Order: sequence, then structure tokens, then C-alpha cells
Amino acid sequence: MRKLILLGLIGGSALGAPFCAIGDNAELFVTGQAGVRFDDNILLAPGGANQKSDTIISFTPGLKLEFGKDSLVKGVLSASESFNDYLNHSEFNSQLSEVNFRASYSTEKTKLAANAAYVQSDQNSYAANGSNIRRNTYSTGLSGEYAMSPKTSFGTGITFLRVEYLQTGSVGEKDYGVPVNVYYGITSKTDLSAGVTYGRSDLDNGLSYDDFYYNVGARGEFTPKLSGNFSIGWDDRSGSGGLGAQDNSSLGFRSGLTYVYSEKTVFTLNADKGFTNASSGNSTQKNLGIMLGASTDLSISWKINGSLAYRDIQYEGVASAGRVDDYVDVSFGITYIVDTNVSLNGAYTYRNLYSNVPNVEFGNSIIAVSVSARY
Repeated sequence: MRKLILLGLIGGSALGAPFCAIGDNAELFVTGQAGVRFDDNILLAPGGANQKSDTIISFTPGLKLEFGKDSLVKGVLSASESFNDYLNHSEFNSQLSEVNFRASYSTEKTKLAANAAYVQSDQNSYAANGSNIRRNTYSTGLSGEYAMSPKTSFGTGITFLRVEYLQTGSVGEKDYGVPVNVYYGITSKTDLSAGVTYGRSDLDNGLSYDDFYYNVGARGEFTPKLSGNFSIGWDDRSGSGGLGAQDNSSLGFRSGLTYVYSEKTVFTLNADKGFTNASSGNSTQKNLGIMLGASTDLSISWKINGSLAYRDIQYEGVASAGRVDDYVDVSFGITYIVDTNVSLNGAYTYRNLYSNVPNVEFGNSIIAVSVSARY
């Protein structure tokens, strides 16, 4: 019966109540997405008996509140519930919640931003695969920047992330971050930066890490078509709490750049290099990632997008010392905009993990179609 209900919702999810105005500067929207995807390796498991394929029907109703359109304080609060029905492996059926909040306050001298999120997940990734990795993620952050002079500003903040796994074999963690940066304007649209970010990771198995990222960089509009931010510096990590918590240091960088090729076509480049924690909890990972994305409007109604991502993962801890993984993710999507409220979507994703150790490599292809609506 549940499968029949979900199939019916796919055909009818474009129907929704009109948005509701709340006061003079807030609007409440009803959102929804329904779709079908075929996944040839739902657990991202190595080849063999553990590799399972399936067709998944999903339906995700939600609400979205946008406020502060004409005020100094602006924000968005959204909540959704995703129902996922596996046609062949019903043991993986799930009902997943997601809540997101972000708000900002901006004046000529002061900028403040806040965010919070709660996300339930059961989709595996290159970092957590081989079994059904069900997890809850809690995150929050607060940042602020104050202009001390027309050219100089000071920024800081605090972030918190909690990853909680619901099954044995994976190790959850709590991560804290405190960035401190000074910005100096060299043009009206470009700033140079210097700063340090302190990070703390407490793993559920007793291991802990203290990280410092000392960096210099720049942000803003570098040319009329190129904008974004980047930094380069030194990552220093010290571990405690057990044999697996080793000390490491390395060159690090972070960047996010956007290139507007034309009014219809935009390219993005994101790159990062730093230390992360393996989901097993016994190894530090030296992680290098690069992602190139592109999107273009073929017409008023048709849009396409694609991305190519590569990640090099070197395991530094005692348990997996010497292991090196190479992860590739290629995706392509197409959207047809029916009207201002409804769109049809198609997507293809290919993922592959290569490794120098046996029984961890996997391949994966996903084909998905969906309809999205907002009223």
C-alpha cells in the first residue's frame, strides 16, 4: 500500500496550497519533491555478495519560511520529511527529517550571521560505505565581522558539528571551530586576509585532535567575471587519547571561486586540503579535494548542470597507515521549468573509489528523475 501511495504522490506533488503572507515581510511556502531513482550499489560496497542494487521511490514534503525581506535581519527556516521506499530491499526503507535555519544582520560596519541544522541521513559516501550508514548530524554556527576603518575589518565566529551514527562499527564525533581573521581592502571590491582557525575534534572512542590552520588569502571580486575567496597556509594537528591519535602537519588551502562566463553560463571551482577523521575513528585522513562545476541556461525553460570532483585521501593513523584512496564523482543534471512553481528534473551520477588496499574499491551509478514544487 505504501508503494502505491508514493507512486500516486509523484503524479500529484505539483498540487499545493498558495503561500501565506505573515505580516509585512515574511512568507510561508509549501514545498515538495517526489521522484524515482535507480541505484546499482546502494551501500557503496565492494563487488560481490555485498553489492545490492535497487529502485527507490521518494517523497519529500516540507515548509519554508522566509522572513526579513525589507529589514536588517533576514533569514530562512525550512523543514522537510523524506519518505524513501526501496522496492527490493525493504529493510532499508526510511523516514528522514531535515531542519535548516540561517539568518543575517548587516549594517555599514557590522555583519552577523547565524545558522543551525539537523539532518538525518542514510545515504552512504566515500567516507562511510559498505553497510547502511544511518546517522544524525547536528550543526550550528555564529559569525561576525566589524569594520574598524574604511579598509580594515575583523572577523571571528564559532562552529559546532555533531555526527552520531546509529549502528556499531562507526565512530561519531564532535567538532568545534573558531576562525579569527583580519581583512585589509586593496580595492573597493577586494580584500587581503590573514588569520588562524582553531579546531577541536572529540571522537566517541576517546581520541581527540587539536587543529590550527594559519593562513593568508584574499576575497572579493578579482575581475569583473571572477569572484570568491581563497586561503593558503599551514595545517598543524596534535592528537591525544590513544595510540591512533598521531601528530601531523601539512600545507593546507581552502578556496571557492565563481567565474561568470556569460549571462547564461557560470563555472565554479572549489578546492580544499586539510585533515579529517575516518569514520572508523582510528585514522587521520590527509584530504585533498577539487570540484569543477558548470551550469547554463539553454532557454527560459531548460537548464543543465554538471560537476566533476576528485578527492585524494591518505590515511595517516596507525590502523590504516599507508592506505591511499582516489575518489571520483561525475554528475550531470537537466531541469525543465514548467512554471514559477513546478520543475521537472533528471540526473545521472557516477562514483568510483580506487585504493591500494584490497576489498574497499567500489563503483556506483545512479539515474534519477523527480518533480519539485513550491507554492
